[in-house]
Amino acid sequence: MRCACTAVLDYGDRRVIVSAPPPAATPLLPAGQLLQGDPLAATRRVRGGGWLVLSQSLAVEHHLHVGQSVKLPTPDPMTFRIAALSTNLGWVPGAIVMNASDYARAWGSPDASAYSVVLSRGVRPAQGADQIRRALGAHSGLTVQTSSQRSAQQSALSREALASLTQISRLILIATVLAMAAAIGAMVWQRRPRLAKLKLEGVARAELWHTMLLESVLLVGVGCLTGTIFGLYGQHLADRALANAINFPVTYSVPALAAMESLALVVTSAAAILAIPGYLAASVPAALAFQD
Repeated sequence: MRCACTAVLDYGDRRVIVSAPPPAATPLLPAGQLLQGDPLAATRRVRGGGWLVLSQSLAVEHHLHVGQSVKLPTPDPMTFRIAALSTNLGWVPGAIVMNASDYARAWGSPDASAYSVVLSRGVRPAQGADQIRRALGAHSGLTVQTSSQRSAQQSALSREALASLTQISRLILIATVLAMAAAIGAMVWQRRPRLAKLKLEGVARAELWHTMLLESVLLVGVGCLTGTIFGLYGQHLADRALANAINFPVTYSVPALAAMESLALVVTSAAAILAIPGYLAASVPAALAFQD
């Protein structure tokens, strides 16, 4: 059985999170979160003890670098060497990763916040989990999860967060379409006297309607294309700010395809909505031109 520990530590003006997986854990360090240092060498050093991984924001604030020694203000202060620099692992003030053995020495206690259980050969995960639950008893403060259940739980939480963001983005798109359609529809409706004069000059209703639709599509398209370009650039700046200002773990990507799909959806929807007021405006009687 392997013990994993998690704690918070007041380091300077920050309250950082300390993650301490067991030395034999695989993977030992958070995959894809290392910013400086060799992942294999860092894993080997942290597993051997006396080394840790420090988030880059803490390293910058305290003028530290890979290979340098740092003394942590733990209950039993210890000096470690920095094996690598990482993101803040989602904890804005910063994060530290060491092995559980070093954690026990630095905190003066082997108390663990989690246990990693290695099952004997032939024991199914569900069977092992049931046996552990029975051994703990009904009044234990610990919960039992298999690795697949934990992964499923984390995936479910991620999907819930993504679903909420997706719903927000859809509401924004709907509000955008309705706002643009209302604004352009009002503009078209105010131009009825001008349209009546064009009908007096012999312009057919169908031609007026098609012209207004084309004008509206061009107006909406140019506006949305400009917004898309600045939106993509703004996302790039926001990603850089998250990564550099607060050292948040960020995956860089340019969702050009999604942006083009949203652009096409907004333009098409706005044009479809504008078709009705455009048709009504194009049906204005020519006699309205004499009322000016």
